[in-house]
Amino acid sequence: MFRRLSRWISRHVFPRISLSVKLSAAFLAIIILSAALVYFFTERSIVQRFDMYRTQERAKNFATFSKILAIYYEQFGSWKGVDQLFYQKVQVKLGDQTVGGFALIYNIPLSFAIETGKVIVSTYNEDDVGRILTQAEMDSGPIMVNGVQMGTLLLYDTPTPEEEVLLVSARRSALIGGSITTALASAIAVLLITQILSPLRALTRASESVANGLAPEKLQLKSRDEIGQLGESFDHMIDNLRYSERLRQTMTADIAHELRTPVTIIQGTLEAVLDGVYEATPEMIVPIYEETLHLGKLIDDLRELALAEAGELRLIRERVDIGALVRQIIDATVSALEGAPEVRTSVGGESPFAMVDPKRFRQILANLLGNALRYTPSDGSVDVGVRAVDNEVEVSVSDTGPGISPEDLDHLFERFYRGDASRNRAVGGSGLGLAIVKQWVEAHRGRVWAENRPEGGARFTFRLPMA
Repeated sequence: MFRRLSRWISRHVFPRISLSVKLSAAFLAIIILSAALVYFFTERSIVQRFDMYRTQERAKNFATFSKILAIYYEQFGSWKGVDQLFYQKVQVKLGDQTVGGFALIYNIPLSFAIETGKVIVSTYNEDDVGRILTQAEMDSGPIMVNGVQMGTLLLYDTPTPEEEVLLVSARRSALIGGSITTALASAIAVLLITQILSPLRALTRASESVANGLAPEKLQLKSRDEIGQLGESFDHMIDNLRYSERLRQTMTADIAHELRTPVTIIQGTLEAVLDGVYEATPEMIVPIYEETLHLGKLIDDLRELALAEAGELRLIRERVDIGALVRQIIDATVSALEGAPEVRTSVGGESPFAMVDPKRFRQILANLLGNALRYTPSDGSVDVGVRAVDNEVEVSVSDTGPGISPEDLDHLFERFYRGDASRNRAVGGSGLGLAIVKQWVEAHRGRVWAENRPEGGARFTFRLPMA
């Protein structure tokens, strides 16, 4: 039954309670519990110390009175007049009259009995006088004279009025201290809850804006705790969202531009043929056919990029001699080009092997090699190197072209990126080649990067795990 109630409360009650109420309730419960424990242990310590003090005082008083009573008996030989040890005669003059009586000398609750056990003096209870003590009581406080018990002294464990006042005052002080502590802790809890909830509310409002498709301003929280780190992460996320949105808009415009160019050429040529401006000769159909090929390749590239980014790209891996495969790709690529720059291949040491998809590897190297040939003058050269580095296969493609501007290095592998005019789509290509290279390399659990050579030109390098 209790478990069902707990589950019902956790499912239906707690989710409806705001965080501020939960934090306030938690802090309040901790404060009250802490104050109660402090008061309990403080009060208990005071009472224990007070009892120890009274026990010690009773022991001292018994030692003192038993010695006095023993001396009294040795001196007088009886207990006659022993009450004078506990009471003193007091006379007060009121006008012409004198009023007398007896007053306690010691404000200590006790009873004294003679050797027969009969109580003859009691400062604790007047009705106790004349009572005969039990044997147990006589054994608890014997008055010994020359080794013989000649009387009994009983000291009662009853606090005096002064002691009662002291004990009540100590308890009151503990209660006041606990109340002050509770008030101070509550004030601190309010400050802490405010500090916690204020940035969280700002985060909530900003998150709602993001959920509604808006890009809010940065939070710029000043705290250096975990909430501050959360705010920094949120601000970083906002920057990424804005960048992604700009990239999406740019990509959409670039895709439209890339599709519009071949479609416009095809449409214009066909309209000219239909209007009789040109005849439908093979010379007129060839450009249309080439534009359809370009359009088809662009669509295929976009489709493959989408598959790779969705994690749906399937690789058919084989154990391949990378050096031999690189030579095959270079021979097939360069042999079909006229006036191409010199392409040199070097394999460092024994040709390494790797588990790769030969088709995708050909696409990676063909894109990098085509990119290098596109920007290298005919009297320049392109160097393709293969070597093993730390259980990885490294393939590099270096050219003697114009190089890459520093601001473009970090964006080369973005689709449709428009960078330096010396290395943009004006010289051909769909603007997707390097983006595809990056996706295929990462699909092989590798990495790719670009850099400028000290002697001039650019170098593109990728590494794949060695078989």
